Amino acid sequence: MLNAALDRTLDSAIDRGIDFLLAQAEADFAEARHEMTFPHAAGFSGACERQSTDVFARAVLSGVICDILDVEGGDGRSRELRRVARREAAYVAGRKLAHCEGGWSYFPDLPELPPDADSLAAALSLFARIAPAHVELCRRSVDMVLEGARPDGSFETWIMPPDDGSSLRTHMERGVRYYWGSGTDIDVVAHFYHALLLADPIRYAAAIQRGAATIASAQGPDGAWQSTWYVGPAYGTSLCLQLLRDADLGAEAAAKAHAALRETQRDDGTWGLERPLPLETAVSMWALRWSRDAGVRAAVARAADALVQMQESDGSWELSPWICMPIGRATGQVRRLATYQSVTITSAFCLRSLVAAREWAEPPA
Repeated sequence: MLNAALDRTLDSAIDRGIDFLLAQAEADFAEARHEMTFPHAAGFSGACERQSTDVFARAVLSGVICDILDVEGGDGRSRELRRVARREAAYVAGRKLAHCEGGWSYFPDLPELPPDADSLAAALSLFARIAPAHVELCRRSVDMVLEGARPDGSFETWIMPPDDGSSLRTHMERGVRYYWGSGTDIDVVAHFYHALLLADPIRYAAAIQRGAATIASAQGPDGAWQSTWYVGPAYGTSLCLQLLRDADLGAEAAAKAHAALRETQRDDGTWGLERPLPLETAVSMWALRWSRDAGVRAAVARAADALVQMQESDGSWELSPWICMPIGRATGQVRRLATYQSVTITSAFCLRSLVAAREWAEPPA
């Protein structure tokens, strides 16, 4: 069992975290909106230099709410959370791009940024779990990714169908060539194939197995997977572990990753490359819950205690860097990392991990 003192504080921390998340939902998750400048002088052609987006963040947030619902079952505040997740699914469905078949783009009003498989995966995962009627919106985009996949299941992140208008495709190709870069992004591959597993594991069985095998083989020597689009190793590693677990493949790679997570946990129960970070701690803790070997329960208890101590009085957690955009990647010389962070995103991941920690408060069956 978790220690008795922690058991007594979890419920209060979780209730305050849910209160915060529901308050943000009432404000349409405005705090999670990402704004970024793409200057015309640098070659971008958006109607406005200042671009704003929230669809990816809201899709992921709602997926985290679905995780909480899976752990909670019908207990606690599930009705309120389910209502939010369904509303957000409708919002994400309504933001599907109308001018091209690729699906969803992170900055939908930036012509140089094509639709991407990561945004598609976030949308498909959400629809499969809470609003299956919207899954059909993703079919053509999924087919395009799979049609362009390599024999091992890897693929390009950007979705640029050949029948898009020539002017739009020219902008997209220019963006990939000069700004975003190409190649396989392991974090996106893991996210995409897990979305297929949620949506239709029978139809996509062969593709999922190829993708999972590729993920297992791409593991780094330290046991982690390196992300292209996320800060630190924890989030990408969590995505990869999630796919391997649900695809029932790569047990050896998963064990190695779990060992690496335990080895990198700080003495105070947190994770973070340079300093303790709530998001890194929450995501690492969430990934560790899939391991039941000796010593994991103590690691999860220390992490849960740390998250409780890090919670703010309003039920939130201090924002942590989450997404990164490697500026200069296309040229092979990354000049800087443009990062995005959000109190709401960080708090949702922390809340999810504390809800999961209650599983550990019960003696194993």
